[in-house]
Amino acid sequence: MRTRAVVLWIFVVAYCGPIFSQDSVSVLEDSLRSASVNATMRFLVVLPKDYYRTDERHPTVYLLHGFGGTRFDWVHRTGLVRYAAAYRFLFVCPDARNSWYTNTPDGTLKYEQYIIDELIPYVDQKYRTLATRHGRVIAGLSMGGYGALKFGMKYPDRFIFVGSFSGALYVPAGSRSDNKEISESLTRAFGTERSEHWTGNDLTVLAEKAAPASLPYLYIATGKDDQLARIVETNRRLVEKLRAGGILYEYHETPGKHTWQYWDKALRTFLMRVAEFDPLSP
Repeated sequence: MRTRAVVLWIFVVAYCGPIFSQDSVSVLEDSLRSASVNATMRFLVVLPKDYYRTDERHPTVYLLHGFGGTRFDWVHRTGLVRYAAAYRFLFVCPDARNSWYTNTPDGTLKYEQYIIDELIPYVDQKYRTLATRHGRVIAGLSMGGYGALKFGMKYPDRFIFVGSFSGALYVPAGSRSDNKEISESLTRAFGTERSEHWTGNDLTVLAEKAAPASLPYLYIATGKDDQLARIVETNRRLVEKLRAGGILYEYHETPGKHTWQYWDKALRTFLMRVAEFDPLSP
């Protein structure tokens, strides 16, 4: 695989081919050939500033984009690179198109398996990660918030901490949309009617079936002023399900809309919380 490196300063993003800086956070563009989706999948890796100076292994934070997003979103549209300088985390920002991080019902495109069975092992093999549950975090916004929570509940042995920001938790149930592009993506991901595939990707069902002690810690945040009313409603509904089931979580409903201004603040707060979490303490 060929790796390209990008060095990002606080306000300037400069593409530098295979060049990196040992004195700053480095951002690499990497790729792997995925059998799960029959495509070459690209992703960004944000390395901590001392990565090339030591042999230390690092906790990994996977950041999932939202609907219509790409691997570049977290780097270009938030202060991720600036925030990363304060932590020893290694960040991975994958592309998953508008897949809802879900295998299609006919099994032709397996985006869930791409993340779980291909991307994570590839990253752990190539980079100096803490390749255990206690060294792995996953979070995302909107569609990515749904994906992160689903992965945490379906694969609790892979993650210790999970974050959702403005999670689109109304899928698969209530997954029709007035937006044609979103509706088509939901049909591809979940099918047109309730099925075993549908319920197998429903967070409320997963929460009901989960063994609370086995789950990662769940961090759920949403802006109370979100333009999409069902975002707030379904986040509250899931939180009530978690509370009733004795599942460990924390919920933050604060001023903010379905915007990058809110997600930037949510990311910054989330990273501080992860850094305080005992299994990942420096």
